[in-house]
Amino acid sequence: MWKVTKKNNIISAWVLWHYGVALPYTYKRWGDVCRFNYDYFSIPFLLKTFFTPWRKYSFSYQKGFDAARFFEALTFNAFSRFMGALVRSIVIFIGIISQVVVSLLGLLVVFFWIIVPLLTILSLLFSLRWLI
Repeated sequence: MWKVTKKNNIISAWVLWHYGVALPYTYKRWGDVCRFNYDYFSIPFLLKTFFTPWRKYSFSYQKGFDAARFFEALTFNAFSRFMGALVRSIVIFIGIISQVVVSLLGLLVVFFWIIVPLLTILSLLFSLRWLI
C-alpha cells in the first residue's frame, strides 16, 4: 500500500494512486465481472447436459409393448431433448457473446484508465497554446 507523505505533492500522490492503486483494482474488478459472467451462463455445464430433456420432462416406456404408447413416448422424449438442446444452444450463444462484450468493455475501460490522464495533459497543453 502506498502512503502520502510530505514529500509527495498532490500531483505525484494522484499519479501514485491512479496507476499504483486504482489501475490494479480496476483490472481485478474486470476479472471479477468476467468470472461472474462465466459462472452465470455456466457454459461448460450446459455443454455437458446439452441433450438432457428440457426441464427433465420425459415419458417413461411402459412394460410390455404397445406401439402407440412406445412411439408417443419416443416422440415426446426426442422432442424434449431437441427443445433442451435448442434452448441450451441459445443460452450458450448469448453467454459467449456476453463474455466477448464484457471482455472488450473491460479492456476498453482499462485502456481509457491508462490513457485519460495523458489525454488530459495533452488537452491542457493544446488549450494553453491557443491562449498564447
